[in-house]
Amino acid sequence: MEVTEVADGIWFARTEYVNWIVLVEGDRAALVDCGYPGQAGLLEESVRRAGVTMEQVEALVVTHNHVDHTGSMPALSARGVRVLAGADEMPMLRGERVESATTTDVLLRAWRPRVLRWALGIARLGASGHPHVDTVEAVVPGQPLDLPCSPVPVSLPGHTSGHIALHFPAQRAVATGDALVTGHSLSPVEGPQAIDAFFHHDTSRLRATLPDLALLDADLVLPGHGPAAHVPIARAVGEALSV
Repeated sequence: MEVTEVADGIWFARTEYVNWIVLVEGDRAALVDCGYPGQAGLLEESVRRAGVTMEQVEALVVTHNHVDHTGSMPALSARGVRVLAGADEMPMLRGERVESATTTDVLLRAWRPRVLRWALGIARLGASGHPHVDTVEAVVPGQPLDLPCSPVPVSLPGHTSGHIALHFPAQRAVATGDALVTGHSLSPVEGPQAIDAFFHHDTSRLRATLPDLALLDADLVLPGHGPAAHVPIARAVGEALSV
């Protein structure tokens, strides 16, 4: 795992299979996503590397409810950590509906290079689960959150119905979740790109809303998969849509 302060107060944790973010401001801390269930130890280590403790983590902002982004969510919620997400993500977060690739989706593609190794790797991390919680706070797009680094939610549906990105105006950064990535275990290349289409709930909706991301003032892309990228977000969106 690599944990790097990529901008003031924003610590980017990158692992082999997925990323998350630790936000720190004074004695306050928050998380953006939280990895697979089997990465709880790495999550805690990333918080320590950011110079804070788990006791200082006051909130978890979820870009979307896929197991690789919400693995520690139930445990965090049980400890009193607030869980925040897009309003349209609530049914998935409460366990009422699932919008994610299935085991069958993966098996149908097991013949492809990279798929089998990736599938076996994430299986060891608890990839078959669908974490959910009872209490979630809905964020309002465009309204800054009272959290470290003041992230501003951006509605970005398509990967899931309630997927959001988070804009950090002061740092000119944007956490893109899985709407736009810079790499993935199934991809042979790095750079701004769309994640494999079978992961999306509604690919056409994502492609229709992704240009909204290009309107942000940001030149640091913090994706759910792949390395952080110092690139104008408008250019990153253009490259992702060109494929």
